[in-house]
Amino acid sequence: MNIYDISKAAGVSIASVSRVINGADNVSEKTRKKVMDIIDEYGYTPNAYARGLGRGSMKTIGIMCSDSSDIYLANAIYYLETELRKNGYNSILCCTGYDLENKKAGFELLKSRQVDAFILAGSKFVEKKLEDDQYIIDGAKEHPVMLVNGFIDADNVYSTTCDDKGGMKDAFIKLYESGSKNIIYVYSSDSYSGMQKIEGVKAGAKKCNIPEKNLRIIKGHKSYYDIARLLDEEYAREPFDAIITSSDTSGVGAVKFAVKRGLRIPEELQIVSFNNSKLAEASTPELTSVDTMLQELCSKTCKSLMKLLNPEVDADGNSIPVSVPKRTIVKAKLVKRETTRF
Repeated sequence: MNIYDISKAAGVSIASVSRVINGADNVSEKTRKKVMDIIDEYGYTPNAYARGLGRGSMKTIGIMCSDSSDIYLANAIYYLETELRKNGYNSILCCTGYDLENKKAGFELLKSRQVDAFILAGSKFVEKKLEDDQYIIDGAKEHPVMLVNGFIDADNVYSTTCDDKGGMKDAFIKLYESGSKNIIYVYSSDSYSGMQKIEGVKAGAKKCNIPEKNLRIIKGHKSYYDIARLLDEEYAREPFDAIITSSDTSGVGAVKFAVKRGLRIPEELQIVSFNNSKLAEASTPELTSVDTMLQELCSKTCKSLMKLLNPEVDADGNSIPVSVPKRTIVKAKLVKRETTRF
């Protein structure tokens, strides 16, 4: 059965059927009941795309992420989709990888699906060159773009970020004040968030009166075994008594290194990781980790988006201007577990 069959069976015009399906107000209750009775009788499900065009909204949000196998991004997708469903919105997920051209192609694909807005999860969508983010800036001229833990200064682009710098600074200071004087930082990403974390390490060192030239900051691949191998090489070169890692995945690698070396945690070696994912609790010993408050980030992102998409109206039916901050910052929290002694 299609819309024409419903029109014939209900004895009303096709336009009336369309108005009922799209939830329009300018339909009498008698006509609405006729159409709904036929729909209920035959189990008709209106095409979502056609219905969306009729009401001017697909009630669908395009979500982009670089790697859905990453535990941080996987959790972000879950929180975002859950929050959107609560508000009556569906989502289309596009996993782009890290190549810029693939990101652009993913963005265009979502545009072709007539989404109402975009959510870009993770800071990998903030490129080092502003011109490489022009596709996002241009897209925001038509639909709101929300960034989760990234920031682009452009019209109709809104960011919700964790204070990664502050969280990393606090972790460094805590380790230093608890007796660790030779702290090494290992990271795996040069993203916007990755650079904020490095700035946090530097700020912590400065607070502890450690010259920046004496900082040990090394980069590796985000895998348990690569991080463990890299730390083993660094330890052979010069021992250290504390490790900060840019993710919980790397934190697990740090634990593997310590076990292989026979170093007692936290007596001889303290470890602080980042993100406070389930990996931090699954590790043995459990990792002290900086909680980036991901669920709160995603919740605030969706709440801001709902304000933009569903503005309140005044008595005359005119939309009331919406006030949504360009940037919302959430404070990180250090969660103490078994890999530290402070």
